[in-house]
Amino acid sequence: MDMLSSLPELVLVMIISSLSFKECVRTSALSKKWRNLCHETRNIVFKESEYVDRSASDKKSERISFVDYMKQWVNRFNGRYIETLEIYFSLPLGFEADIESLIKFAVLKQVKNLVLDFSNPSWITTTNASWYSMIVVELPLCVYSLTTLESLKIYSCGFDPSKFMKSRLPRRLSIGWVELTDIESLVSNSPTLESLSINFCWGLGNKNIAGDIKEFVFENCDFSSDQNCSFDLPAVEFFKYSGQVLSFSSKRINMVIKEVYLDFMDVNGYDEPDQSTKVEGEVLSGFLNSLRGARTVCPYLLQAIQECENPLYLLRPMETQHLVLRTKLNVVEFKGIRLLLNNCPKLETLTFDYLGRNIFSKGLTYGGIHRRTYWLQKSAYKYLPNTLQVVVVRNFTGGKNELYILNFLIGSGRGRRPGPVLERVELYIQNEMHESQRMVALSKAEMLQSTSGDVQVLVHNA
Repeated sequence: MDMLSSLPELVLVMIISSLSFKECVRTSALSKKWRNLCHETRNIVFKESEYVDRSASDKKSERISFVDYMKQWVNRFNGRYIETLEIYFSLPLGFEADIESLIKFAVLKQVKNLVLDFSNPSWITTTNASWYSMIVVELPLCVYSLTTLESLKIYSCGFDPSKFMKSRLPRRLSIGWVELTDIESLVSNSPTLESLSINFCWGLGNKNIAGDIKEFVFENCDFSSDQNCSFDLPAVEFFKYSGQVLSFSSKRINMVIKEVYLDFMDVNGYDEPDQSTKVEGEVLSGFLNSLRGARTVCPYLLQAIQECENPLYLLRPMETQHLVLRTKLNVVEFKGIRLLLNNCPKLETLTFDYLGRNIFSKGLTYGGIHRRTYWLQKSAYKYLPNTLQVVVVRNFTGGKNELYILNFLIGSGRGRRPGPVLERVELYIQNEMHESQRMVALSKAEMLQSTSGDVQVLVHNA
């Protein structure tokens, strides 16, 4: 007998409960002693994608078998309680009673983390989901009053926010792929709620987000005609917004916020600024000022913030020590990059998350800026914080715009300016690149290494 099998069953259950559900089930093949231990795991995950072949001609019978499998599993469960139950089952029409019985099982076993994901994997936007206006599964009443519940994730699952007692709301709540007209009641006066995530929802009306939550995520939602969004989050530590540009306003935001992620990737860039882009630039600059810990920003923000009447005056210094720029490194973003560098006086690490060149970009110039000469101007050096030590480029390809800005940063690190100098540049090259493209990237990396002087240039496979 191996030493692991000699351990008490209680200890073995604790061990297998730390494995993924799939690995846990595989332990039943080890020996007779292990055969039924997996039915005591405290973390149960049922995924339709692991059981039903989407390309099969008779998916209905496979879905029936999948439901039978879930019911048999819980009937064989030998434990007193469970930590986690996760069900991923796309649009379970005709299986509502079975799903409800599985949820009631979890409530009976005092589940702490409950995931109910009934969304369709083929959905890409909220438009896809809104066509299915009928909600197949409603959250059972027993869940609202479950005192042990710490985390709840419900995707394409109907629920009534008013049924959550203020003292019974879980600490972490994630809602997705559903029409959501009332956000305020989820956030305001909910002392137990610490993390709220709203993903791919539609029909959102009044958007006054106020409360003492520490984590807030708003991702790719569709709003009603009201395009205003107000935040009053004095305790927030992590803030992520992804989606369309709204008229943002902030009453109170934690001034020592740890991480901010802003992504307006669904918003198309533009070739020439106009009055609307100027207004959006001012809105986003003001929003950025209220989020002084901003860490990750997108190409559209880099382009928009330069369109203000006086961006140098409007933007205020940020507390960011590690700035991540998700960028296409088009010339339209260059001034925005420099503006952010100028407003991060404590910056130590700068990461370019390169998204690839925009094939529709006009390319060489924008607003009097030329990509070849912009980073050669002497005035550019005064915009670089003297605390910068590390530059990271992810998805490095060796393109011209990448090299222009890297040569500038490396040149500054060779002592062209007073104060601390750049220590190293790290280039991450994707293994999946075509061999010829990979060879170009490696040769350009070697060129940077040969001219970098005291600045280390390190190359990594990614």
